[in-house]
Amino acid sequence: MPFATINTIRIHYEIYGAGAPVLMINGLSAPGITWLYQVRDLSSHYQIITFDNRGVGESELPQSEAYPIALMAEDAFRLLQHLGVRRAHVVGASMGGTIAQELALRHPEVVRSLVLACTWARGDGRFVHTVESWVRLTRRVTLEERFRDVLFPMVYSPAFFERPGGLKEALIRVLAYPFATTPEGMERQARGLLAWNGSRVKDLKKIKAPTLVLVGREDILTPPDFSRTLARLIPKAKLKIIAGGHGFFIEEAQAFNRAVLAFFRRVK
Repeated sequence: MPFATINTIRIHYEIYGAGAPVLMINGLSAPGITWLYQVRDLSSHYQIITFDNRGVGESELPQSEAYPIALMAEDAFRLLQHLGVRRAHVVGASMGGTIAQELALRHPEVVRSLVLACTWARGDGRFVHTVESWVRLTRRVTLEERFRDVLFPMVYSPAFFERPGGLKEALIRVLAYPFATTPEGMERQARGLLAWNGSRVKDLKKIKAPTLVLVGREDILTPPDFSRTLARLIPKAKLKIIAGGHGFFIEEAQAFNRAVLAFFRRVK
């Protein structure tokens, strides 16, 4: 269980495989283990670096009103420095995609390529309301209810709920994780996320890294139109829509991984 002191706090990270480095950045309240299905396939070809953003998993929960996206991007940058990584492919999902955008704008020299999954440049009013609702409800429900009744209905597609045992298996997996995100951790990340929302739209044209934008066809939290807009704003970005909901990198992990690997192979 490696840890690094980054920006005065302890950040937990893991490294799998060998090869060109790939930094995986997870979404709101999600720990690095969320990338389980990517680690399994991608680590045969690349060195995969996962980590827990500040406030979640085994990373420290520093006192603060909010964790700004810019600060979490600096955490990611300092982690790469700590590991001696000069350049990396960067994959960000959901909030992790906003952190990845910020990293590419602040430290373009370290971003070899960019994969932005189920993310956005500016979320609409429904998106903002949904995130605010999650924060309010997280303080009122049990951990099981948080996932089963609050998060899963927005994150997964109808097909996920029709799979025999799909919901039960997903619940067992998340409830078995011993470092559940606290309401405080989720709220501080969410405040940073909402403050960032829409703030970088005019800057995205400055991103020079080869970029792949991925989204699930049935994503109702960050719908495909968010990704279409993102792909238009980033020069030469490629857009690919595959099956699944917001959590399509879990639901449709093989299709997601194939798209990412094919993209990496094209990056010089």
